[in-house]
Amino acid sequence: MKLSKLTYISVAILTFASCTKTEFDPYEAPDSGSADFSNYISIGSSFTQGFQDGGLHNEFQQQENSYPAIIAAQMGVSFKQPLVTGAGSGYMHLAFLNEKIEVIKAYDCQENDNHPLAINYDPSFLTWTNQTTAYNNLAIGGLNVRNVISFNTTDAITNYILFGGSTPSGQLAWNCVAGEPISPYGRFLNFGSISNPVDYIEHVKSSKATFFTCWLGVHDVMGWANAGGDDVSGSSILTPVASFRTKYDALLDTLKLTASGGVCATVHDITEAPFFNTVTLEVLGKDIWIKEGADTNIIRKAVKEDLLLLSSSSLIKEGKGLTMQDPLPHQQVLDKDEVIIVKNYINAINAEIRASAQARAYAVLDMYQFMKTLNSGNEFNFDGINFTTEFIKGGFYSVDGIHPNSRGYAMIANEYMEVINASYGANLKPVAVSNYRGITFP
Repeated sequence: MKLSKLTYISVAILTFASCTKTEFDPYEAPDSGSADFSNYISIGSSFTQGFQDGGLHNEFQQQENSYPAIIAAQMGVSFKQPLVTGAGSGYMHLAFLNEKIEVIKAYDCQENDNHPLAINYDPSFLTWTNQTTAYNNLAIGGLNVRNVISFNTTDAITNYILFGGSTPSGQLAWNCVAGEPISPYGRFLNFGSISNPVDYIEHVKSSKATFFTCWLGVHDVMGWANAGGDDVSGSSILTPVASFRTKYDALLDTLKLTASGGVCATVHDITEAPFFNTVTLEVLGKDIWIKEGADTNIIRKAVKEDLLLLSSSSLIKEGKGLTMQDPLPHQQVLDKDEVIIVKNYINAINAEIRASAQARAYAVLDMYQFMKTLNSGNEFNFDGINFTTEFIKGGFYSVDGIHPNSRGYAMIANEYMEVINASYGANLKPVAVSNYRGITFP
């Protein structure tokens, strides 16, 4: 999975520090109520796996402090994660250059102008996990609901190529590494072989979970939106809603075999994240020409309803989009019609998530509403700290403008635990958000 290319964006300095583990009131042990936390697993994509800054890294316990790990600590149960070492897959970071803070994108093997400070993957990332270990965090960066189970040979082979291994001729690989799957973030699971692939749902079944949290569906829309509404690959298409529901049902039916309790989260409106709202016409103070859509020849001036991707910043600095003859490519813009498509799609799949969960008596976390409140533009306070969702200095999002930082994930963990308590009569204690690390500043 290749995330957005952000580069050289000046930001103000705001330092967030400290990173400690979750805590309990020593005089009150956690009570699971009617739920059984003895074998808790988490299912999801990059948000659940602990992504920050456009990558999976762990120098300061970023991945260790994934929101399901925080929840498990409050449950008082063991929770194994496939943790990377140090720089992990490589990631974006901040650097102090020419008397200002700039964002340095991760090293990209397909580019010739990588910044000297660009962070590449740690060598250990290519062999980072042990497939014989039974992990509790089953989240995979880039996992879509359509990848959970295959109903035909084409789906099975596609899923294997995405998560299990490269194509037979090796023409598709992650970060120019031969033999790697397109998304290497599921390497901790055995996906079989291209001639005998193993579905993701089989690993869910074999976990024999007694309780679960599930935040799937984000990547079913995010891949398309992050590509400016372009089906650039099989991993970026919008999953058809009917197929989404059928496969989501299959997942919950599998969980129902052993899990008496669980929480399914809805998908938030990703178009409200800083990735889509930082490079604006108001900030730029100039006209920007765009190519509209993936399958049109329309070139026009951008309007405020068009969302310029954060990755368009470097192209605009180079002069792209300043004239009708040289517009921003459509992959760098989610135009106003595509924004409506994304919002309508999110509403549609959220209706299916709610219906599927409720039909099986599982709880639902309204992540859509929670994130909408956070993304409202208003300042909000947690543990005496004021937050906004402004890019970099707001305090909730990481450097990629899409994924939260550790403090943001702590807030999400608290939301899950509130639903768990209300739905199952548990007494899980919220964590102090101030005890978790924000963005790392130079």
